[in-house]
Amino acid sequence: MAPSTSFPGDIGFYLALIAFSSLFLFLAGIRAAVMLRAKPENRLGTLDDIIERLMTLPKYVLGTRRLNRSRYWYAGLLHTMIFWGFMVLQVRTLNFLLDGFHEAISFESLLGWVYIGFRPVMEMFNVIVIVGVGLAAFQRIITKPARLTLNWDAWFILFLTWFLMVTDVFTNSFAIFLERGDHDAYSFLAFGLANYWDSIGMSQSVAEGLHASWWYLHLFDFLIFLAYLPISKHSHILTAPINVFFRRLTPTGVLQPIKDIEEQEVFGVGKVQDFTWKQNMDFYTCTECGRCEINCPASLTGKDLSPKKIMHDMRTVAEAQVHGAMGLTSSSDEPIKLIDAVGFDTIWDCVNCGACQYECPVFIEHVPALMDMRRFLVMDEANMPESAASTLKQLEQRGHPWPGAAFTRTSWMDELDFEIPKFDGKQEYLFWVGCTGALVERNMKVTQAVARLLREAGVTFGCLGEEETCSGDPARRLGNEYLFQIQAKQNIETWQGKDVQKVITTCPHCFNTMKNEYPQLDGHFEVQHHTEVFAALIAEGKLQVTEELAEKITYHDSCFLGRHNDIYEPPRDIIKAIPGAELVEIPGHNREQGFCCGAGGAHMWVEESKGQRINQVRATQAQDCGQQCGSNIVAANCPFCIQMFDDGIPSVEPDEGKRMKTYDVAELLEQAVFGSNGSGHAEPVEAAASTEGVAESDETESEA
Repeated sequence: MAPSTSFPGDIGFYLALIAFSSLFLFLAGIRAAVMLRAKPENRLGTLDDIIERLMTLPKYVLGTRRLNRSRYWYAGLLHTMIFWGFMVLQVRTLNFLLDGFHEAISFESLLGWVYIGFRPVMEMFNVIVIVGVGLAAFQRIITKPARLTLNWDAWFILFLTWFLMVTDVFTNSFAIFLERGDHDAYSFLAFGLANYWDSIGMSQSVAEGLHASWWYLHLFDFLIFLAYLPISKHSHILTAPINVFFRRLTPTGVLQPIKDIEEQEVFGVGKVQDFTWKQNMDFYTCTECGRCEINCPASLTGKDLSPKKIMHDMRTVAEAQVHGAMGLTSSSDEPIKLIDAVGFDTIWDCVNCGACQYECPVFIEHVPALMDMRRFLVMDEANMPESAASTLKQLEQRGHPWPGAAFTRTSWMDELDFEIPKFDGKQEYLFWVGCTGALVERNMKVTQAVARLLREAGVTFGCLGEEETCSGDPARRLGNEYLFQIQAKQNIETWQGKDVQKVITTCPHCFNTMKNEYPQLDGHFEVQHHTEVFAALIAEGKLQVTEELAEKITYHDSCFLGRHNDIYEPPRDIIKAIPGAELVEIPGHNREQGFCCGAGGAHMWVEESKGQRINQVRATQAQDCGQQCGSNIVAANCPFCIQMFDDGIPSVEPDEGKRMKTYDVAELLEQAVFGSNGSGHAEPVEAAASTEGVAESDETESEA
């Protein structure tokens, strides 16, 4: 019988239960109030979205799918052991509380054999949790991964979890010792201890006292855990299922628009309340596992940005408001400003690669939060790096981000021996060349290769020529949402006026913007990346790949085609289709785990704040891979990546003869289709790639 069912134990039980439950509700309620003061946001979506959320919730929450990735097998194992043990043992905890009220309403009394049969399972999970806590302690004491936040909070939670299991076993052991039953052996741990108490000749009175002591220790451990949870980083136990359910289902490269932008008084996020409720929940859900940090290219190259830290910083600002609501701070205390807490350089260090979001086990959305603060800095405070300001000025005045461009939108057509038609709605595809594909000499070669290949395959296409302007991606990534919407709406209006249905683009950034973000402004088009189109044409036999290219080709995944849009196979299929070519992956940094070239988030034009340049790190990875496997070529699918490699490889390999050459996949396919001297005028891969084409000043700028 539980010691709480008779006086004075019953009084203590009820008082403790009411006090700690009230404390839990108060602490959780104050934090919920902070979230509810944030902006509303509908995250449910359509009925199909709701069904998808419901269907995938067990996989990501109960199945801990993202937690148990092979790279983190040790952490995944210990967390799964603790999590599942904790979940299963809630049955025993609930039975414990019910028994505390009266044994007649406990599971043992109500369920009989069902509960008895579940006893060995619960006992086994007691062992699993205790072992899991031991593994966690070993990780924190011995291995100490740099990604982990090692603080007393984690140790306190680990102790409470471990002690909850220990008190459970000891309480049950004394209950069995005091009142033997036919099925005691089902609780094998407690049964073994009960037999030990019997073997040492423990008296009934001592056992009764110890049973009461361990029973109350178990009760207070549980209640302290409950009350402490809302103020601990382990509040993710409560918020993670909600965060996972309401995760964004769109591709991770998509930024949300500022709706009714003309009517807004504040743009972006300058204080916690400017975030949405879901964004507020993100920083309360952060587990501080550090997986985001050790995969962030900005963090790895010595920048101020740590995705884990920004979540902690934003939570600190929110908690300051919580403390104010609780009366724990003085009215004279200076409020913590969100931008100051996160940091100017931190906000501008982000390259939008999405590695943090891919690695996060609870679907935290770091990039949109940083971009919202960048919007505030740009649109509300005009506070940005000088290079960002000059790029935005360039975009506003000339419709493209390249100062000093020596070419027009149609210069790339001059070297072709056929005419590129103006798109008039009669062609199947609009070939969207993009600013870099038209105005940077190195990337003009890619544009020409794509045009030749499309013509060879019999694809009907046309271009806009001088009517083409920027897709808007640089403006949006620089934080000027107003300029983005102007440029995007202009393009959408032009396309709709010309009855554009299908679009081909060579730039993953344009691709992501036009495919995923134009629909936000009622621009609905079928947008394909050129690697998707060519892979399909090869598979259909419309492109004959006959010329041998006996090279090992190291492939680099661009973030906006790969991680953000899950397009990995088409570029690889093209390389595999080339006779003699051998596809080489960069070890540990390919596909979903690919490493950014450093140009994302408009860093093609914005200088990095400090530390090692990201493109040099990626170039080193590619160069080392090439030297180890005998590859002389790094293939990419993005004009920014090509430029970053062309700049980075010479800086990491001083010997020109050993340097890898960078090509777009389309350039390699062009040679495999036409040959080095064929009708397509493809240049042999042995030729060094030119990086010229952008002047030092805009004196020679041709107005496009």
